[in-house]
Amino acid sequence: MPDLDLARNRDDRRLYDLHGVGSIRVGGLFSRVATATEASGASWSFDRPSLWRRTTEASDATGAVVGSFDPRTLRRGGALAWRGREFELRPASAWRERYALADGERELAVLDGKSWGRRPVKVTIDDPNAVDPGLLLFAAFVVRRLAEDAAAAASSGSSAAATG
Repeated sequence: MPDLDLARNRDDRRLYDLHGVGSIRVGGLFSRVATATEASGASWSFDRPSLWRRTTEASDATGAVVGSFDPRTLRRGGALAWRGREFELRPASAWRERYALADGERELAVLDGKSWGRRPVKVTIDDPNAVDPGLLLFAAFVVRRLAEDAAAAASSGSSAAATG
C-alpha cells in the first residue's frame, strides 16, 4: 500500500485527513485537544487531561477512555494502549521524528512526523486491515505532538545557547 499522509484539509485549517482512515480536527494554537472521526463514523476525543501529567488519552463518544499514550522519560517514544491492548511507539530513526507502531516485535505502521506544514505525518503501513482506524488516528495525533514538542525543545535549547 502506498504511504498515507495526514494532510490539512483545503477548506478548514484545523482539519487533517488521513485518506481512507478518517480525520483529526485539532484545537486552537495552544490547545492540546483534538477530535478524530473514523471514515465509518466512529469518533474519539484526544486530550491531555492534566498539566501535571504527560499522558495523552483517547475517549470515545460516551466519554470512556479507550486509549492512552505514556511517553518515556529519557528516550523518545512510549507505551500506547488501545481498547485494552498494549502497543509501543518506538523510535525508528535516530535523526528524525519517525516512530514504529509496534505490537510486540511486529511493526504495524511507521509514522514520520514533523511539527509544521500541510502534511505533518506520513504513515507507511503494509496491511491497513491489521490496524484499527482509531488506533492509527490516535498514533498519528501522538506523533504530531511528539514532533511539535521536539521542535519546541530544540528551539528553546538553541535560543538558550545563543543568549548564554
